[in-house]
Amino acid sequence: MNQYSLTPEVCEDGPFKGYVKLHWIRSAAEKKRNEKVRALAHHINPQNLRRAFRELDGSSACGVDGVTKQQYYVKLESNLRALHDNIRCGGWKPRPSREVLIPKPQGGTRPLAIGCLEDKIVQKLTARILEAIYEPLFHRHSYGFRQGKSQHDALARLHRVIRERRKSCVVVEMDIEKFFNSVDHEWLMKKLELKIADEHVLRLIHRMLRGSILHETGALAETERGTPQGSPVSPVLANICLHHLLDEWFDENHSEGGEFIRYADDAVFVFRDEETANTFRAHLTERLKEGGLNLNLDKSGIVPFTAKAPAGTVSFLGFDFYWGRNANGERTLKVKTSSKRLARCMGEFTDWIKEHRNRKRLKLLWLEAAVKLRGHFDYYGVLFNQPKLSQYYYTCLKSLFRWLNRRSQKRSFTWKKFCQKLWFNPLPRPPSGAELIDITSSHRSERNHQPKSRMREIRTSGSVRGLSHLLWLRST
Repeated sequence: MNQYSLTPEVCEDGPFKGYVKLHWIRSAAEKKRNEKVRALAHHINPQNLRRAFRELDGSSACGVDGVTKQQYYVKLESNLRALHDNIRCGGWKPRPSREVLIPKPQGGTRPLAIGCLEDKIVQKLTARILEAIYEPLFHRHSYGFRQGKSQHDALARLHRVIRERRKSCVVVEMDIEKFFNSVDHEWLMKKLELKIADEHVLRLIHRMLRGSILHETGALAETERGTPQGSPVSPVLANICLHHLLDEWFDENHSEGGEFIRYADDAVFVFRDEETANTFRAHLTERLKEGGLNLNLDKSGIVPFTAKAPAGTVSFLGFDFYWGRNANGERTLKVKTSSKRLARCMGEFTDWIKEHRNRKRLKLLWLEAAVKLRGHFDYYGVLFNQPKLSQYYYTCLKSLFRWLNRRSQKRSFTWKKFCQKLWFNPLPRPPSGAELIDITSSHRSERNHQPKSRMREIRTSGSVRGLSHLLWLRST
């Protein structure tokens, strides 16, 4: 049998589909929660390396070696054999990652580490092994970077908790300052040793954490703290860190008087009274310092949030929770896109069309605008948020008309012609009614609206497939 062909032990279903024996690790970790996992190195085999290679995004940026996924695939078997032999003999070390600085909307930059393709393969497989070990151990109210959980699940949980405590509710908002760049390596490795007994795998993880970064200035520096953003293994390491640092600690010490919802390094804690919330906030600051972390004071605070006397809004994952009134005049908990996030999204759309209006054909620009609108509506299209969705939609239309009209000295559109183009080549419109995601229901479901016809689907939702077909008809 070819050593690269998948064996009968391959997982045929579930989150580890295509990997050999990784589901066995998950089963063992779930049954023996208090025991260490041993003998993990043999899971880093050619079959699993091949599967990790297939999961990588072929369109992502290249590392310092300049090797793309397509180039690596030409001699895939020999490349994987050499990589596996290098790992088995203990000689593998990650090459320097290329640093790319991404501007933040609120100012400053966010560093991304672009690793080499072979390093990404090893990191992806290591991440899968860690997920198999820790997924049964993670807290049920941790939603970030986990299969089967999403931001909307976290929002639904927060909505349910606040609604249940509407008469006595105080919310503590938490955001960790530069979390991914501040994690203490030694502290994290000690926590990994509590569950993993395979020295070979621990050594691989330590090398990933200590990998060098090639800065844009050309300087080469070793990573002393943090988990590099952009690495496939960083999300699961972040969850492991916060699981030990925050989730377990909260359950042991503060779960009687409160509840929490966490998505990556963003978390909210709900308590019955302000005194308990203040005590917890002081303890939280000291607890984070044990892992070398600090609170982001600009995004963290304590908000009294009862239905009778709401002091403000609770911000979480780009949404503001607030107490409004329903048609009967009764207080009800609602959500909307936060003002800062909405302004940022509209600004990003305007900057995009301003930059690309003369670089691409109108047909392609129209398609890309449809994709951006659809992406925004897919995330922010939740119940009670129709006004903010409409505001985003019409602002984007105005920006689109304004900057497409400046493609040349002669006007490309009148407003009448622009509206005609929208009629024949519709862009996605804000969802409404049954199309909205209901985060208030205990059994939350995605959009379940079924249009009566294909043309109605194109008119109401503006699917990209339908839009591209209409554009093709117009061009012919």
